[in-house]
Amino acid sequence: MEDEIIAEFNDNSGFNVKLTNERIYLKSAISEETFALRGVHGVGIYDDVEKLEKELEAYNLLLKQGDVSKYVIMALGVFSIIGSLFVISEEQSAGGPIFLILSLFICYIGYNFKNPQLKKITKPELTSYFRLMLAGGDRKFLFNKNKETSIRIADFINKVEATLTSYK
Repeated sequence: MEDEIIAEFNDNSGFNVKLTNERIYLKSAISEETFALRGVHGVGIYDDVEKLEKELEAYNLLLKQGDVSKYVIMALGVFSIIGSLFVISEEQSAGGPIFLILSLFICYIGYNFKNPQLKKITKPELTSYFRLMLAGGDRKFLFNKNKETSIRIADFINKVEATLTSYK
């Protein structure tokens, strides 16, 4: 006799979990596992906030470093403009206007400067896990949590909890 599916959750990124009256079936990109309900003590969602905070710190540090580079180029351009204006006012050289144009160009480059390292990194996102509490410890399974899947996983967990309480 095949188990009747009570509830199912799929994050459309490779994670699928099914609840039957006897078992929980989990399928991820790297594994497939089955757990008997009698061995499951609880379920939940684990959000790795500590990891996110560390990644955001490193990300923000890179952003600040990119801003510093931008301001250094801008400062160089401003000092060059001041120097070129001094040369023009003293009428010592015909190169003053050329130096002024070059200085304005340096300021323009500084204003539009984008750190190439920033193009390679993406803003960190919260890592979420479907968590099974078992007699031997916890098991966590990575899934893609977004606005739509948050509602569906919460509904799925409620159905599992209802099954577990009725099981005991």
